[in-house]
Amino acid sequence: MPVEEIKLTARFKVDLTDVDEATISEIHRLFKEYRRIVNELIEYAHSHGATSPRRLWYAKYRELRQRYPTLPSHYIHTACQLTAGIYKSFIEMKKLGMCEKERPIFKGRTIWLDRQLFRLDVEGWRASIAVHGGRWVALRLLHGRYHEKFKNMRLGEARLVLKDDGNLYLNVAFHQAVMLPEISADAKVIAVDVNENAIVYGNDDFIERFETNEGIIRTRYFLKRRRIQSRIRGKWLRARLLEKYRSREWRRIKEIYHKAVKRIIDKAKEADVKIIIMEDLKHLNRKNTGSKELNGRLHRWSYSRFQKILEYQAKLCGLHVKYVNPRGTSKTCPICGDELEESSNGRRLMKCWKCGLEEDKDVIAVKNLVKRYYEECMDAKLPKTSFNGRRQIDVGSPRSPRKPPNEKREEGQKAQNAKLTFLPPLSPQYLKSFLRAC
Repeated sequence: MPVEEIKLTARFKVDLTDVDEATISEIHRLFKEYRRIVNELIEYAHSHGATSPRRLWYAKYRELRQRYPTLPSHYIHTACQLTAGIYKSFIEMKKLGMCEKERPIFKGRTIWLDRQLFRLDVEGWRASIAVHGGRWVALRLLHGRYHEKFKNMRLGEARLVLKDDGNLYLNVAFHQAVMLPEISADAKVIAVDVNENAIVYGNDDFIERFETNEGIIRTRYFLKRRRIQSRIRGKWLRARLLEKYRSREWRRIKEIYHKAVKRIIDKAKEADVKIIIMEDLKHLNRKNTGSKELNGRLHRWSYSRFQKILEYQAKLCGLHVKYVNPRGTSKTCPICGDELEESSNGRRLMKCWKCGLEEDKDVIAVKNLVKRYYEECMDAKLPKTSFNGRRQIDVGSPRSPRKPPNEKREEGQKAQNAKLTFLPPLSPQYLKSFLRAC
């Protein structure tokens, strides 16, 4: 049986009431020095075009160790990895024309902790962070019933985050190996079509629709934030209100996502489904549609977050997740393969003038996703064919069986040339006399 490893992140709030002032000042000092190191590494990466953390480490490690001798060395390791990721993202956004700055600046208050920089006691829910001078700082973590499921998982890396309101959070990554069943050629599937305001899922036996209204919610909060930015002049009040409505928006969207995921997985268990099919949409928001309003809607739509939630929840339940190319799934007839046109009976209805099919475009997309997955599975299992669709037969020779060998072809050509009689060339005088007689 195939085994896959999933990664889950648990967020803990640090109880600062259990920490003295000296420890808090030590943590703030750690954040300031880490930010200074990352910005220095970004400046070096920009001036030398370095995108590899190994190259940054070889170039700046000794210098940074001499400047910060009491800082644990692994903070420099994680800073190099963080810098490489930031600069790679900056280069990619620069190529797409989505960034106007000359170089990135690290303003966040985040520290990347590897396994040598922190320890976690899952029984007492206490974390220890390495600080200057080889000392460790013990922090008490606030937890609930949600965190109990992480006790049996393998511990990974972590991020220490300091918010603007002074609260301290520890985001810890956990890993778990999941056993997935074997996939057969006739395994049942469910295709999921993600839209801005609805999620449609099903197969050839059933199709259901879950209304999310995400586009409406996103637009309302976008207009509310824009009014706050234009009317409120106080910097700190404006930032606090923006953060308030941003977090409220995400909580609403996340609740809708988890409800939709639960319904899809329950339906998959009920129908004895082994595979969940989704669209490969990783390059959707990189396209410039030419419309400012449509570009904004695409960038506010967090379809990839929903797909990640559905993927890890499905794998925890023992379901496979496959991605297929979504190109033309809502514009192609699932019966005859002809191109569909918009119907006059409804805004979202599509009609095929060849076979007479008329259905909602989301339903058509679900059927085409199922059909495309089975076609890809069959193409992967069938032997390779030639351009005319016939199987290629290995006859033990690279020559085509229709053509004789070179020696026989040359002999046949000589025999054919021997049967031909060649006339001698005509003289110019004979041609002149022939033309005069004519």
